[in-house]
Amino acid sequence: MSRPHLVVLGFAFAAGSLVWGAPLKIACIGDSITFGSGLSNPATESYPARLQRLLGTSCVVRNYSISGRTLLRKGDYPYWNEALFSQSREWSPDIVIIQLGTNDSKPYNWRHGTNFVADYEDFVSSYRILPNAPRIIVCTPCPVYGAGAYNIKPDTVAGEIAPAVRDLAARLGLGLIDLHVRLAGHADWFPDTVHPNSRGMAVMAGVVHETLTGPPPLPPPRIELTRVPPNRMVAQWPAPSAGWVVQTTTLLRSSNTLWTVVEAIPTNDGIVVRQTNSISGPRRFYRLWQP
Repeated sequence: MSRPHLVVLGFAFAAGSLVWGAPLKIACIGDSITFGSGLSNPATESYPARLQRLLGTSCVVRNYSISGRTLLRKGDYPYWNEALFSQSREWSPDIVIIQLGTNDSKPYNWRHGTNFVADYEDFVSSYRILPNAPRIIVCTPCPVYGAGAYNIKPDTVAGEIAPAVRDLAARLGLGLIDLHVRLAGHADWFPDTVHPNSRGMAVMAGVVHETLTGPPPLPPPRIELTRVPPNRMVAQWPAPSAGWVVQTTTLLRSSNTLWTVVEAIPTNDGIVVRQTNSISGPRRFYRLWQP
């Protein structure tokens, strides 16, 4: 069953929170999905980069991901062996977000799948034992569409790895972000069947932001739209609602309106969130959406 969508509309014509003391340190651990493979500019479009912009100065977000890495110690490229694994712990993060498991589904890795849960428990412990006792949040892998690519097996991800992560989170009392559920039904966000595009990353950042800060407050704010010549539009809404995702459409229907996630990257200054969009063609409508 899909989640209800709360909508606030605005429109533009085309051209003719977190309450913390010191900034919290957030370490994002992962593979090519967290890294942002396939994006034009992972340094700005990946979910950790977008999360930094959504959280503003209340946090420092670092991306400690490496493409192709596994959670399994006996996988072909274990994250355990990487310098970033040590560096992420040496940084003493306050929050650790782990998104590994997709590459573990490859048959030559999953033949060691009986070790997955034990290896994951040890991986979590390597952060839990840090002196500052960081909060640990684990993510199920994103959905894999069609037959998959890069030897990644959708059935293994959906039927074995995602359930194992959910169970692990429940048993160990960890935070859980179920990306496999929250990004389901949107193959258009995964052009190569595995890696989210910029729209998918915008949704991921919103989902992670919600996990860190709680559901966005209700009633939802109204988007304020300002035309910036010659062909840009700035959308803004209050900072406490930074986790909402902006969507757009050119045609409102009585039902089944086709909405598209906006790729532009929002910025949170602590008071309002702003997103600058290029506009061309017909009039466009905008809404804030909770994925």
